Amino acid sequence: MIRALLLLAFLASLGWWLDRGHQAGRFQKADEQFLDFLVANSRDRFEEAKAAGADSPVVFVKMRVADQQEYAGWPPRPLDWQMVFKGLQAFDPAVLVVPETLNWGSPPPEFTREAADALLPFPGVVLGIEAHLATDPAAPAFLGGLDDVLPRFEETGGESKNVPVLGALIIAPDEWLRRQAEVGVTLARKNGNQALLPYAVQEGGRLRPTVLAQALARASGTPYLTHRLRLGPGAGAYLANGGFVPLLPDAEMVIDTKQIVPEVDALHLMTPDLAGVITDAERQGLGRGKVIVIGTDDDATGGIARLHAQALARVLAMPRIQILPMQAQWVVWAFAAGAGFWLVFRVPRRKAPVRGLGMIFASLVICFLAFQSALIWCPLTLPAALLAASTLFARIAGAVKG
Repeated sequence: MIRALLLLAFLASLGWWLDRGHQAGRFQKADEQFLDFLVANSRDRFEEAKAAGADSPVVFVKMRVADQQEYAGWPPRPLDWQMVFKGLQAFDPAVLVVPETLNWGSPPPEFTREAADALLPFPGVVLGIEAHLATDPAAPAFLGGLDDVLPRFEETGGESKNVPVLGALIIAPDEWLRRQAEVGVTLARKNGNQALLPYAVQEGGRLRPTVLAQALARASGTPYLTHRLRLGPGAGAYLANGGFVPLLPDAEMVIDTKQIVPEVDALHLMTPDLAGVITDAERQGLGRGKVIVIGTDDDATGGIARLHAQALARVLAMPRIQILPMQAQWVVWAFAAGAGFWLVFRVPRRKAPVRGLGMIFASLVICFLAFQSALIWCPLTLPAALLAASTLFARIAGAVKG
């Protein structure tokens, strides 16, 4: 009876302390490393995901090179962009992404401010900054006074030496537009039918998100404070609500340039009477709450905007990681405590270490199999600690005979 009371008090105190520590984030690194292990063994579930086709949450609004005579100028002028932005307001997109740099020189031409004002109704806007990578990684990057404007990743892990190094920002969006949006670096490399989009770039010892990462942060509601980026082997980015982006070790994402993404002709949005121009398929594709990517496109080799639309469509179609609900985690903790009582009262002291380690290993296997089948996981710091403490207690004060 005394042993039972002592064990109960011991496990209750330990569980309380572990729970407080878990809430305070003291065991976060251990849980994150365990999740990294689970994800590393299930990467094919994410990498083989296909875009959702017509039901894709991403739509590409293209300004076709073949139609350039229909625009106020080419590349499209502020008036053209203003009209497209206004045409999209009726569809209430969640995020608006313009990877190309919207800058028409100084002084800014007519309708620049009106184009910026047309961005005000959108809850999230990401604009691209043309940039070059560094030829000398040791040289400081030229940011043109935009250091405080560019966001940074706060939580990173792994080896970052192979991440592309930012050399210089070449052209930034016009100041009027920058006031209404978040701006980020736009970079891409093509390799046959595939393209590589950096998810992050190095700059002055920091990792800056690119337009791709910023658009996903907006679409998933992931603050940069919790946007976790892992580099090196098993590289990837963890987003809110279980989102995961598989990356190459240098933080680049591989894009299939043949992937189909729903498209809308920008000219169909540039008329006051959308009902008479926009097709039913385009209207259905735009829907509400979508991620809209806008840019020029030649229909043959595509462009930077199409690549971003393909990347975003693929990521947002990937399965989500699920964490076991808190009530279910309490059941797991209770089971671990119950297993601890069994070790103390039913297992001989000399066998307790083997049985305890066996139970911890079995817990890991069960969690591994659950993640493999359903991408659901449970942080094992607390239950594993309860089992380990019970094993130690059983070795010292457990049953003499089985």
